[in-house]
Amino acid sequence: MAKDKKDQGIENIIYRAVEAGRISAERSARDAFKATERRLYAVPDLRAKLKDDQEELEDTRKYGLKERSHSITRFFKSGVRLTPEEIMEAVIIDLEAAIAATSHELEALDKALASIRDDPYYLAVDGKYIQRMNDEDIAEKIHCDPSTVWRNRKRLVQRVAVRLYGVDAVK
Repeated sequence: MAKDKKDQGIENIIYRAVEAGRISAERSARDAFKATERRLYAVPDLRAKLKDDQEELEDTRKYGLKERSHSITRFFKSGVRLTPEEIMEAVIIDLEAAIAATSHELEALDKALASIRDDPYYLAVDGKYIQRMNDEDIAEKIHCDPSTVWRNRKRLVQRVAVRLYGVDAVK
């Protein structure tokens, strides 16, 4: 009798662990989907930011630092005296790092989007997130119902999520 209760207790623990793993996997997949949407919505702003940072880097290299640049104020807070050349070098390194990070993100998103580009409903993703179109306008362009746009966008974003997050995006 005692062994049966012990076995039931072990089975209960195993069941709860498996269930917790299943729930966690579902949450991870939902989180990956939402994170993919946030990243896709950010694409136009990231492209603009990349362009701005590249122009600022070019201007900094060409004309030097602006007198009251916010990017240099943090170098004065440490208590260490830096020469203007050291400050300029640090600002350039920061800009280069920001450009590299933004470029990397855009390349990852472009590569993931390329995997769905041949899909007839690609505009459902590109239109919504990149071009900021509404579902009715997208539906009109691809000659379908707005609910079809929504359903296919969900399917395609899921594929993009798998490209970006791998197995964590799979339910």
